[in-house]
Amino acid sequence: MNHKVKGFALAVMYCALLNATPSFAQRSLAISLYESGIEAYKKGNYQDALRIFNKSKEATEGIKFTPLQVASLEEAKGETLRALGQFQEAEKCFKSALRTCDAIPPKQNYLSAIIFNSMALMYRDQGRFAEAEGLWKQNEASNRKNPFAVNHLAYLYFLWGKSDEELVYMNKAMKDAKYDKDAIALPYSEFNQAVYAQQKGDYKTAGQHYAKAIEVCTKEYGEKHFYYTVILVDMAEGLRQQSRYADAEKVSRTCLKLRVDSLPADHPNISESKVKLARILAEQGKYSEARELATDALKTAETAFGKDDNNLFVAKAKNCLGNIYRQDGRYSDASSLLQEALSSQQKIFGQDNIDCAVTMRDLALVQEEQANFKEAENLLKSSQRIINTMAGPDHPERAAAANALGDLYLRDGKFAEAEPLFKEALELSQRVLGENNAVTARSASNLGELSVKQNKYVEAQKYFQQALAIDEKLYGEKAPQIAGDLMSLANAYAVQGQATQAEPLLKRAAEIKNVLPGGNAVAMEAPLPLPSGSDRPVTGKWALVVGVSNFKDSSINLKYAAKDATDFKNFLINTEHFKADHVKLLTDENATRENIIGLMGDKWLATHVKPDDMVVVYVSSHGSRSQDDAGGVNFLVAHDTNKNSLLATGIPMQWLTKMVKEQVHSDRVVLILDVCHSGAAGQGSKSLTRAAGLDPRTLNIGSGQMIICSSLAEQVSWESAKYENSVFTRRLMEALRSNKDKTTVIEAYNQLKVLVESEVLRDRAELQTPVLWNKGWAGKDPMLAVETVGSAN
Repeated sequence: MNHKVKGFALAVMYCALLNATPSFAQRSLAISLYESGIEAYKKGNYQDALRIFNKSKEATEGIKFTPLQVASLEEAKGETLRALGQFQEAEKCFKSALRTCDAIPPKQNYLSAIIFNSMALMYRDQGRFAEAEGLWKQNEASNRKNPFAVNHLAYLYFLWGKSDEELVYMNKAMKDAKYDKDAIALPYSEFNQAVYAQQKGDYKTAGQHYAKAIEVCTKEYGEKHFYYTVILVDMAEGLRQQSRYADAEKVSRTCLKLRVDSLPADHPNISESKVKLARILAEQGKYSEARELATDALKTAETAFGKDDNNLFVAKAKNCLGNIYRQDGRYSDASSLLQEALSSQQKIFGQDNIDCAVTMRDLALVQEEQANFKEAENLLKSSQRIINTMAGPDHPERAAAANALGDLYLRDGKFAEAEPLFKEALELSQRVLGENNAVTARSASNLGELSVKQNKYVEAQKYFQQALAIDEKLYGEKAPQIAGDLMSLANAYAVQGQATQAEPLLKRAAEIKNVLPGGNAVAMEAPLPLPSGSDRPVTGKWALVVGVSNFKDSSINLKYAAKDATDFKNFLINTEHFKADHVKLLTDENATRENIIGLMGDKWLATHVKPDDMVVVYVSSHGSRSQDDAGGVNFLVAHDTNKNSLLATGIPMQWLTKMVKEQVHSDRVVLILDVCHSGAAGQGSKSLTRAAGLDPRTLNIGSGQMIICSSLAEQVSWESAKYENSVFTRRLMEALRSNKDKTTVIEAYNQLKVLVESEVLRDRAELQTPVLWNKGWAGKDPMLAVETVGSAN
């Protein structure tokens, strides 16, 4: 809560000036202007207030005022600048006011405590936590201590990541609230208890404290008061952390509406609320509305503060919009905006600031997704250094920084570098959240996966057993999450040839999976070693990559499909050695039915591909159920497909594979379908209806076609809960690098199946089983990274 003493502070300043007996007209003008400035500030008209305070100061020139009066005006101007996010100018005013206060007799100097509080709020918002702590500690120890100092310190320690200190002051605030006559003391202390429980992952307790804070706050101030909206902001964040996006969106929309209805149009908190709602919408894949809202927030902030790079609210809006572009795979736009945001943050906060470090991490993700690993590494190292220097020992950004750098090393095959970082994240989770916490279980599982890649199977078994034990306590012995843990543990035994230990684990996992939706789907036969009699060199490699997140019908929008396609295109070029001009990418509005069919046919592939070439066709989108009125055909949903008229506007999957066979003159075609032709459409899933789904055996598979589908019939294909891709696509790229350039498609598939099933079971409590069908393929198992021969291609 940012403005706990605002009304009290300004009332004191106002009274100080009114108590002065005006000796002439100019003195009266100065006081009248000050009064008008106070009223403008109270209404949230900060720009007007600032102009008025400047005029009031001009009116004081040549007239002697008392030190208290002069300091009061400087503090009022500084507080207004702070509210506008103009921290450097605000700090000058606060320090000027404090110097003037030195001339006030100590027993009459009640203003210094108010200035300390305003400065501490400013330092807190800048991430200058130690300086904020010092000022609030002074107020706490003072005879004229600020009534909110204890609560402010509790919330400061939450932001700082100092859990022990936070708990001390949180309990003290709750105790004091029982006797404090100020109306805000109790809801503020309940609010602090809510964010503490939220930090620990105890969302049930957090919800109870939020409800109590809202009850008391609305009773004292009403449902339109600014304090109420402050509670809603953190409440929405807690819901977002639980992936309760619909609830988070509802709370965030309520907050925005209240602020729009009660504050001036250029108020910075309106821009802030738009940014927070846009982030939640982007988390749900509602990129069109999120972009519109973030763009509007940026325009609002730039209208209010100009396009200079020294305003916090402009920087926040740029950061938000940049991340939305990043999540949508628009990396060039994302990089420009995030770089602008970082430059502004560094000017506002200085180089060593947690917000700057988080934006560096966002920029690193842009580089990482384009396989620019060295650039990403440099950014992530700088980000981690800042966070470890500035954040407290329990700050969640410490774990986020370690995991981000560890994930980069994992993707780059630098397993030894990744290991200590994942261990650091696990240690932090165990210490801060406890042994039996879902985050701790996930951290242990991550280390298990890493250990398998390092061939450290005994360590892998230890970590998977740890994750299994935690999940059994959290979810019970027959929960879907347990099946995921059992499969991972069984795989760690199986790769060592320890079938005796693996078999009972797999049997127990199968018993759990069989009762889940899609558990009875017909399993595909395991791919077999392929005959080598028809082996021929590959003369060229071509790829058509399609991904649709934003459909013409926005009601079926997906979250990461366009980004999946962009990332897979970059993966083929940067890692699998496809030539850039041999890969075509169609996303969103460009991925129409006409364009997809055209590039598959005589507009590109059919006219370029030669018999000894290899072709990859990748699609990330919705799929439809099997249409009885169309002979049991499944449909691929293009950007302009009408979900109520699939026969006329969709792309029949069986026809697509037949077209590849007849028009693309190569007998080495790999079709990768990250779509779901079954399952009820849910948060993060790809599907339109639940019905009989896709069975690759029903497709007209040519003798040179290999098809990999993201899930079996009657199952849902999921987007990840922890990274910005579908589970299938991210894990496919990971599996295809398991043996570097020599990884074959079947080798990758055997890993992919375990990785996808385990992750989706743990994170979604659902079953998703990728399937590969290679009936009739002649020759060795294809390698996407295979070197081509000849100069023409």
